[in-house]
Amino acid sequence: MKRFLLWIISVALGVVVLLAAVMGVSYAFTTEGGCPDGAAQFGGQALEANGSCWQVPLLGGQLDKVFASPATLSVQKLGVLYTAHPELSLPEWTGYTALTIQNAAGDVLFAGSAGEYQNFLFPANGEYKAELTAWRVPKGGVITQFEGGSTGQLRKNLGLERPAKPTGWYRYSFRFTLQASAEVELSAERVEQGGTVGVRISGMTGDAVPTIETDLGSVQCVRAAEGWRAYIPAAYNASSGGHEVNITVNGETITRTLTVLPKDFGTVEAEAEEPAADSANAQFRSAIWPLYEAAATAKQWQGGFVPPAEDSMTLVDYGQIKVTNGQQGSRSNSTKLYTIPGAPCRAAANGTVVFAGNLALTGNTVVIDHGCGLRSYLYGLQELSVSKGQTVEKGQAVGALGEELTMDFKLGSRSVNPRLLFQTSGGLFWKENG
Repeated sequence: MKRFLLWIISVALGVVVLLAAVMGVSYAFTTEGGCPDGAAQFGGQALEANGSCWQVPLLGGQLDKVFASPATLSVQKLGVLYTAHPELSLPEWTGYTALTIQNAAGDVLFAGSAGEYQNFLFPANGEYKAELTAWRVPKGGVITQFEGGSTGQLRKNLGLERPAKPTGWYRYSFRFTLQASAEVELSAERVEQGGTVGVRISGMTGDAVPTIETDLGSVQCVRAAEGWRAYIPAAYNASSGGHEVNITVNGETITRTLTVLPKDFGTVEAEAEEPAADSANAQFRSAIWPLYEAAATAKQWQGGFVPPAEDSMTLVDYGQIKVTNGQQGSRSNSTKLYTIPGAPCRAAANGTVVFAGNLALTGNTVVIDHGCGLRSYLYGLQELSVSKGQTVEKGQAVGALGEELTMDFKLGSRSVNPRLLFQTSGGLFWKENG
């Protein structure tokens, strides 16, 4: 019996010794190569890690080996970056980030995550310093369970992953000079009378609103994801030929030339209209004219516009010369459609209702602000189903049609009334309906 017990004890001790030897060998041969790749980039340049701490699991997470490299005072110099918002690229394993950006005076301009950095705007060109920490935390864990406070060391692996993977962080410290210039892109360099050209302004620092000066009409810029967006109208009576467009961004003026091509809008037989009462005109001016000059709001639409009336026939189109009793009159600054009474009148695109009511001059009227200074004006509805301040989606019914629908698509100024337009190519290019 004693021999049997001694044999069992010997075997157990042998197993313990063997396991200890295996663990020792595993520990000894585990190097920093077991840590994840720390490849990160800023502005297209590779960042060098300046400090790290990694906890590499051994034997299925039963044992950990820590590799620590204390952060130093060295700062990597990236040189001059020519983009207004340098892209930050991180390793795929990154789960938590902490980024701070300082100006040359040491003022902290940004402190947040890499995701929050996407919405950060550098205030100006100049010198900047940044510090970045990229963590890999096990799924289901939070950073406070692992970071050891001011020491930068790691707390014990909680065994949240099966199989266990390395936990830890890399730190990066770098300086760079921002020297960005604005870039201007026109959706087209030539446009027919009655058309519209999109303007995209990108690559600038700061949030100062660019200004656009042209004799074609009022142009307002609005903020967009990539910079600023604006639309330049060419009215039916815009003079053909070249028009200078001056875009000023952060004190820098960029000039483009936009060529307006003549267009024959044709004529249309129209019935004589009874003069409107002065009171009706005054009511319309009071309710609607201020909207022509209202400040541009953020762009709300995406993709093409839809016709407000799904089934209709054009009676008078925008730009056509109206002929009454054989006599040529003025050009039409609206589009008039023959429609099916009771059918839905649709919002041409996403927007916000800025007027909904009955006017003596135009009957039931709806005005929708689509953003970027573009508003649709719908007159002569049989009834209304929206109210001021309500947001609407493309194709949503805003009321019921009567026998006729008069509509305008105005861009900015009172003097500009572009033809019914349908947007394509991500908001930069336009085409006429059908």
